[in-house]
Amino acid sequence: MGKTLRMFKNCGISTLIWGILFGGYFGDAITVIGSTFFGVKITIPALWFTPIEQPMRMLIYCMIFGIIHLFVGLGIKGYMMIKQKDVMSFVCDVVLWYVFLIGLILLLVPTSIFASLAGTTIVFPAWANMLAKVMAIGGMVGILLMAGRRAKNPVKRLLLGAYSLYDTTSWLSDLLSYSRLLALGLATGVIAQVINTMAAMGGKSVVGVIMFIVIFIIGHTFNMAINLLGAYVHTNRLQYVEFFGKFFEGGSREFKPFKENTKYVKVKEN
Repeated sequence: MGKTLRMFKNCGISTLIWGILFGGYFGDAITVIGSTFFGVKITIPALWFTPIEQPMRMLIYCMIFGIIHLFVGLGIKGYMMIKQKDVMSFVCDVVLWYVFLIGLILLLVPTSIFASLAGTTIVFPAWANMLAKVMAIGGMVGILLMAGRRAKNPVKRLLLGAYSLYDTTSWLSDLLSYSRLLALGLATGVIAQVINTMAAMGGKSVVGVIMFIVIFIIGHTFNMAINLLGAYVHTNRLQYVEFFGKFFEGGSREFKPFKENTKYVKVKEN
């Protein structure tokens, strides 16, 4: 319980920092309160940018964070291999994947697809484009030839290498999973704005003030509770499935229950 509470405390501090960077103070509560009860427009600009106004920019940063997170996981796998003095596996299963994936990323950045998402066009010099192609092709060929190196049959080795290259789709799906951070951020902000709008419907009056306070407290408490649960579940998935999946291997003893439940299955020993 102590570790869990410390984690939530750190997450709360992080939330405050990101809220200031994104300009979210219980949604647009300050603006709504100022315009409804004081007749003035008070706006605290975001120190960075507002995700609701620039969702695609937020998506790009979520993808960048995902790439860093996954690459760190792959790096931990490489560290474990070096610690075990398995240099060949480090080169074939880690370095080649770094080369291949970085090459693919460098090939993607100058394309129109990335430009439409980022809202800006990035042009690489000719040597950078050539380097990206060499890294992508070289990494792909290296994985194809070396991923199945433990097989003696050359055909089986190539098939295993091709199967290993199929993990590229797994990397893509893992990366896309980080888009849930965008969804969580937008959902929190939009729900908060809706609550503020509903709370201000009573207008500038005694009843309106009471109505605002009641709806504001109940609504934002509900919003924080729901999003606390959602953020806890989704970010744990990113940590335990996407991140741990790059290096963690189970071990220890096989689980054996104290007794077998044979309510629907009857086992007859001969």
